[in-house]
Amino acid sequence: MRIAKRIETLPPYLFAELDRKLAAKREHGVDVISLGVGDPDLPTPAHIVEALQEAVDDPSTHRYPSYYGSLEFRRAVAAWYGRRFGVELDPETEGT
Repeated sequence: MRIAKRIETLPPYLFAELDRKLAAKREHGVDVISLGVGDPDLPTPAHIVEALQEAVDDPSTHRYPSYYGSLEFRRAVAAWYGRRFGVELDPETEGT
């Protein structure tokens, strides 16, 4: 099979490259803690699974949201930006 030249020029997958480097360190006896892509070591808590199942069963969740996003979500994002970056919401544009 021939591989397209565009594909050949792509860099290696970041996490595959990290795994390769981790394996090399471990081969040399280095005790490495990987902070790369992980697999959960515990199952998802039952209350979260139940909430997801309820959301899937609710036909109102099957639609695309407004491209503006909900007012509640936009306010939550604005509050986070305020705490994180010290910015303030422009009162003239609130709700738009």
